[in-house]
Amino acid sequence: MRGTKEEDGDESAKHAELLALPPHGSEVYIGSIPQDTSEEDLKSFCQAVGEVTQVRIMKGKDSGENKGYAFVTFRTKELAVQAIEELNNKEFKGRKIKCSSSQAKHRLFIGNVPRNWVADDLKKVATEMGPGVNVVELVKDPQNSSRNRGFAFIEYYNHACAEYSRQKMSSPKFKLDSNAPTVSWADPKNADSSSTAQVKALYVKNLPKDITQDKLRNLFEHHGEITKVVLPPAKSGQEKSRFGFVHFAERSNAMKALKNTEKYEIDGQVLECSLAKPQTDKKADSGSTSQKSALLPTYPPRMGYGLVGGPYGGLGAGYPPPGLGQSFIYGRGPAPTGMAMMPMLLPDGRIGYVL
Repeated sequence: MRGTKEEDGDESAKHAELLALPPHGSEVYIGSIPQDTSEEDLKSFCQAVGEVTQVRIMKGKDSGENKGYAFVTFRTKELAVQAIEELNNKEFKGRKIKCSSSQAKHRLFIGNVPRNWVADDLKKVATEMGPGVNVVELVKDPQNSSRNRGFAFIEYYNHACAEYSRQKMSSPKFKLDSNAPTVSWADPKNADSSSTAQVKALYVKNLPKDITQDKLRNLFEHHGEITKVVLPPAKSGQEKSRFGFVHFAERSNAMKALKNTEKYEIDGQVLECSLAKPQTDKKADSGSTSQKSALLPTYPPRMGYGLVGGPYGGLGAGYPPPGLGQSFIYGRGPAPTGMAMMPMLLPDGRIGYVL
């Protein structure tokens, strides 16, 4: 068995390795790349701007095929900014690519913090668990300044440092005094506390009858990574004016799509776009966020909720509202004719659809 000094030496080496990686803000999103693009092709193209440390081309889990977008990490934040300016709409292998910022996660949410702790107590523990702790924000109790509200946010130098600490602090053996903490990725720092301000999806109406997911994706993907496109079945008699939802990986890209001065048009029809409005159940605390809710009791909402599946996306889980035998969430198969689907913010921050 290794001695303590050797273990400490290994830890120090690992910490130094993580801190040697580029800082947060050095990664960019590259969209509209050709199907035959390799990581080497993209790296060579981007290195015209400056040193590239990593290229990740996103591929389908089952097919293994190039999904048409990638993430490129530069040595510095300044190079990433320069890349967005120089590479956006530049031709690559016969196609104009899209380049925008991609903010990799670097903040952790820590729940079940002892109420008598101060920020320095948590910072000391966080620093012992991993490197790159930049900011510790322990939320104070507004009714008692000598106590905190039981949760905090820790900002790290980069994603690698945050991920390293997240894994270590997620161990069942890790405790804050005698408390077993809740550790997860935090919402972006500039996220508003309201449920609407956590939405990353656009509601797009006046779509043509023959609209497809690919057509809608191509229209918006230059603003940033799109995680999915949802096209609910058309209402009876309204097939010529359909609507859909475009989900972005980052809220900032959804907002950019709305603020842009360009008009969106498909097959001669001008589209109307707005931020999707979630239907949220009552909060015990009006200032609660999806992460703060982990600290509060969970009450069944008045309408059923769940994760969408089948033609609408991932999982097919959900439960019905009290007193009804059928779920209001349609995750598998088409929704009944004439019933519209609306997005709903789930407790974990994702969006489901209710009728």
